[in-house]
Amino acid sequence: MHDPRPAALVALWEGAVSHLEFEMRMIHLRIEHSAVMNRLREPEKPRSALYLAEPFTPTDLMELITALHTAGVGRRIDGTRANVEQLVELFSWMFNVRINNPIQCRRGVINRKLRLTRFLDLLRNSLIEESQR
Repeated sequence: MHDPRPAALVALWEGAVSHLEFEMRMIHLRIEHSAVMNRLREPEKPRSALYLAEPFTPTDLMELITALHTAGVGRRIDGTRANVEQLVELFSWMFNVRINNPIQCRRGVINRKLRLTRFLDLLRNSLIEESQR
């Protein structure tokens, strides 16, 4: 009886070598034809024209994002609830900021002992002042 394992190993080895040869050829093509190959990359997302004003911080945005997420304000196109990461990505893009460790920052916002909603209170008071003018 003939053992099929050596033939399978040879086929596997030949496949791996072919794959490596293909990868090397792709690298060669990228070097020789960089203008063509660079067009294949995804275009960069346009940057937002907005920036976060002084003295506001990404943590202030995280307070707003947490409130919006907790209230279930954001929805995906299929009707399911947007997750925190999607809201963080949107607000980060909109204000050209980076929110480091959004989940940890969200926990920090939720677990505050003092001034739980400082930024939201500021927004509320600004709206009240505007409505009384």
